[in-house]
Amino acid sequence: MKFKTQVQDFSLKLGLVQGISERRATMPVLSHVLVTLKNNKIEISATDLETTMSTWCEAEVMKEGSLAIPARKLYEIVKELPDGQIEVEEIGNHWVEIRSSSANFKVAGLPSEDFPIVPELDSANLFSVESFVIEDMISKTIFAVSPDELRRNLAGIYFEESAEKNLRLVATDGHRLSLVEKKIDGGVKFDKGFVVPKKGVAELRKVLRLSETVRIGVGDNFFMAEGEDIVLIARLIDADFPDYKQVTPEVTKVTISIGKDELLSALKRVSILSSEKTRSVKLNIEKDAITLVSVSPEFGEAKESISLDYSGEPAELGFNARYLMDVLEAITQEKVQIGLIDELSPAVIRPDDDEVYMSVIMPMRV
Repeated sequence: MKFKTQVQDFSLKLGLVQGISERRATMPVLSHVLVTLKNNKIEISATDLETTMSTWCEAEVMKEGSLAIPARKLYEIVKELPDGQIEVEEIGNHWVEIRSSSANFKVAGLPSEDFPIVPELDSANLFSVESFVIEDMISKTIFAVSPDELRRNLAGIYFEESAEKNLRLVATDGHRLSLVEKKIDGGVKFDKGFVVPKKGVAELRKVLRLSETVRIGVGDNFFMAEGEDIVLIARLIDADFPDYKQVTPEVTKVTISIGKDELLSALKRVSILSSEKTRSVKLNIEKDAITLVSVSPEFGEAKESISLDYSGEPAELGFNARYLMDVLEAITQEKVQIGLIDELSPAVIRPDDDEVYMSVIMPMRV
């Protein structure tokens, strides 16, 4: 194996796969990237057996071949080199030599045969979608993914085709739920819903940043995404996502409309003195005003009022302030609607327009 390539491009592509290769892997080869030379291109692949990413960059290939090279060390070497051309050559016994105009490195690798087989992408199952659309949908749901690894069916984002033939993404951790839906030109090709693990979704965002349009799909228990010179394949979570429609109120008794930025700023201030354990904030909704209150035995008390146009019955509810702030930070519109049923039922937060996005948050006793 021997090739020449540009430092800047090689460093960029190596940086993309760093989040997948495992530094403390039980299998040493999982901390490596597989570098394969073919048709004057370098293919760089990394996997943790659940998520695999492959990316390509241009090269002058003098001798085809492949070798597994320690991912972190290779990236650290290349990113510190000055811009220009480098030469990489396998020098025997799975060692690789990296040469620039003024520097020389020798790194021990592993045989390519030790590297897990990279799943192949079945392009027949893919459909095109604009990257900014998927990125927006992910930003509106990923914060609601459960951090509890024991609840595997909640440890990712649920993808499905809605009844209106739109793309729908849903995430929940059991205390809150976020749902967003977008129309996709050309339609969606999902036979049924599936859960993509959070790490797979995080790596998908890297693909989205590189390409204006991506092709996504699912097949053989894998989620697939193809961008410009990059492919991501993530194993699906083998567990049924809960019936989220059971916890999504169809009708609320009271709806208030309030400025998003005003409410978010007040929450940030009042939550400073909330309990670090519960992050609870009480919302007292009265005629013409909503008052936010946090009380903590350790820190003290905070209170702030926001005027609003409301003529319904007074209401008093408690929420995790972080949950409310996560939703408000994901909404881009100026105003939001908060739908309420009673003090024990979940609140529904939506943007004050026609976008199909909502977040359901369970109340808490404060």
